[in-house]
Amino acid sequence: MPVLSSVHQLFNAEQCQAYIHTLRWKDRLLQCPRCQSHHMGRWGTYHYRPGCKRSWCHSGKRTFNDLTNTLLHQRQRPLAYWILATVLLCLACSSRRMAREVGVHIRTSDRWCWWLRNAALSYEMPRQVEGTVEADALDHTAGQKGQAQHGGKKALGRRARGRRKKREPGRGHDDTDRPAIIAWVSRQGAVVIQATRDFTVKTGQKAADLAVQAGSRRYTDSASSYRAVQGYVHEFVNHTQKEYARGDVHEKRAECLFS
Repeated sequence: MPVLSSVHQLFNAEQCQAYIHTLRWKDRLLQCPRCQSHHMGRWGTYHYRPGCKRSWCHSGKRTFNDLTNTLLHQRQRPLAYWILATVLLCLACSSRRMAREVGVHIRTSDRWCWWLRNAALSYEMPRQVEGTVEADALDHTAGQKGQAQHGGKKALGRRARGRRKKREPGRGHDDTDRPAIIAWVSRQGAVVIQATRDFTVKTGQKAADLAVQAGSRRYTDSASSYRAVQGYVHEFVNHTQKEYARGDVHEKRAECLFS
């Protein structure tokens, strides 16, 4: 049975709209999304969207609501569909299952997944960590083709054909299905995780400029890709010499994040 038919009684249109209103304005005063003016007044509601309150901006001479300038602005589907689709996407459900659970076409669910992922990225891209920042990287095998459901190799009952791209020695690369994942962990609590094409000096510099504020202090291992990055106060520990901490210099938080 589709999930929507089971949980639709748990929230109605008014509750969904109230939830959206809380998410958007809980940390600041209500303002016009276009000109950021606070000079406004109420302007009724929408007959086709229950619970959505309309406001009039006296500065911009236009109306707006809680969905203006967002992904859900002027969408035809009710908010319940979008909230359920977002929950399923956060649970790592496929677009095919999303289409089955929500009750939409597979092309519609593919389009929704693309929109939701890009909307989430647009909010996260400007975020940077600062202060004392630990960094660590690993090579992640992309895809699970040939892998068993609970890990390990899938039992085929025959010898594998060996068509998969061969792993080369050294650091991973997306051409070999092993992109690099870099984690920047601030000791103040913020975390930024980046997926990069490879782990070179050029890639490390670009990743650091996007994720770490200039002038911050970085603690890493002794990889040359970290040591060549400029614009930061950098200290490192040498794992090859069994050095995992030197006073306050270590990267244990970043390592624990991956573990």
